[in-house]
Amino acid sequence: MLSKVKHSAARAARKAGMVSAGALCVLVGAGFLTGAAWIFLATAYDTLIAASVIGAAYAGIGLLLVGLAGSDEPEQHSAPEPDPKAAPASADAPPLLQAFLFGLQAGASSDRR
Repeated sequence: MLSKVKHSAARAARKAGMVSAGALCVLVGAGFLTGAAWIFLATAYDTLIAASVIGAAYAGIGLLLVGLAGSDEPEQHSAPEPDPKAAPASADAPPLLQAFLFGLQAGASSDRR
């Protein structure tokens, strides 16, 4: 049992190291890309335009990430179980009508928030 815990801890440490190294590489790459964008925009336009564009890009990405972090994930609901008290669709009705009535019944019996 102790070897299982050691193996699990080693795997978690290796994963944390890989994630940290990957994040560091992404940060270094973002720095170089920012420098390249600065050089391109400063030579093509002006330093004020370059600073505005790069600042707006980082602000937009930051706002997008904050918005994504703040959004709740939709809850997973299982399919509603048929209500035994409700009248079932007649057996001689076409399958499309049966499906419509089942959906109508499920929608009426679902909890609305």
